[in-house]
Amino acid sequence: MNTPPDHPVRIAITGSAGLYGRALVRAIRRRLSAAHVLGIDLREPQDEAPDEFWRGDIRDPALAGVLDAFRPDAVVHLAYAVQPGRDFPAMRAVNVDGTRRLLAATAGCGASRLLVASSGTVYGAWPDTPTVCDETTALRPRPDYYYAAHKGEVERLVADFAVAHPRIAVSLTRPTIICGAGVRNFLSDIFLTLPCVFLPDGADTPLQFVHEDDVAEATLAIIGGAARGPFNVAPADVLTSRQIAREMGVPAVPVPLFLVAGLCRAWWTLRLPWLKTPPGLVHYARHPWVMRSTRLERELGFTFTHSSAEAFRTLLGDPGRGPDSRGG
Repeated sequence: MNTPPDHPVRIAITGSAGLYGRALVRAIRRRLSAAHVLGIDLREPQDEAPDEFWRGDIRDPALAGVLDAFRPDAVVHLAYAVQPGRDFPAMRAVNVDGTRRLLAATAGCGASRLLVASSGTVYGAWPDTPTVCDETTALRPRPDYYYAAHKGEVERLVADFAVAHPRIAVSLTRPTIICGAGVRNFLSDIFLTLPCVFLPDGADTPLQFVHEDDVAEATLAIIGGAARGPFNVAPADVLTSRQIAREMGVPAVPVPLFLVAGLCRAWWTLRLPWLKTPPGLVHYARHPWVMRSTRLERELGFTFTHSSAEAFRTLLGDPGRGPDSRGG
């Protein structure tokens, strides 16, 4: 049982209509019958609807008034431009400037807890990245992958905010690749549509996947415990690139890194259809960025319900399938 000891009862969630946000609302409904949830998003809620909803952009100056009127005990910031786009200044404005606006609004609304979603990609994917990264590992996000670079900027903003507002328990989650049934985004499209798995420089790179329900439960454990600082969110097991190919039922093809990187850059530059892979992402398929969820497990006693393999099978739409059901 991962139920945290002391939950807030008024919780504001930005990005409440996204994968992470819907899973969190669902977990709150399951765990906290007395909780009252404010959802904030540009998209109207479908299922897992919050008790109150404000449709708006986190960059909107009205955000401060919305939070002030709601008077949350906890603010959970999940709003982020994840899908790759061509307008990088606009994406940074949402991801970084929007976070700055959210932090300012949180400072004045009376919340005692703030959790911001970061990403395991902030550890970077470099030839000398540690074999396993824990929360003490230095952050080196790749500047050529906008998602990781923006998350690195966000973490610096959050660290400064925590120092300036010691009365607020400020925390961060660093999840690995989040999987859920029916998920469709540029990452899921890679695993659902590719006719093969490329092995840059022939590397059988290990990757981790986390189930959406585990991410939500970990988030509740952190805010329920009024915990502070960063928390990795990744189960202990990994799937290598070759194992991923077997799960997908496609071949694994060794290709020189420069060729894969060049292909991705050309595809992106020419705006070709089907695959929307930001060029910098290829390095995260070449160099390991495996995490250990040390603080979750040791400080909060958290245990993952789903393994990486189980989470990945959920993404493929067959969570009950065994590891060898596609052969190979």
